[in-house]
Amino acid sequence: MRRVIRYQTAGIYAWLKVFALLATQGVSASEADDLMAAPEAGAVAGAQSDVVELDGMTPASRGAGMKA
Repeated sequence: MRRVIRYQTAGIYAWLKVFALLATQGVSASEADDLMAAPEAGAVAGAQSDVVELDGMTPASRGAGMKA
């Protein structure tokens, strides 16, 4: 659990740093938000497609439908 919290904290600090850097370049907060949301949405879509590809490939449970 601590590792997850560490990664979440690091992600938040990285997100804030990128927003600050974009602000120094004159990028509005709204545009920065759109820019930052795009890779996140792509990562989620990629993870979902991986799950869909694996759907049905899980082994059958040992108790269901097996004869001794």
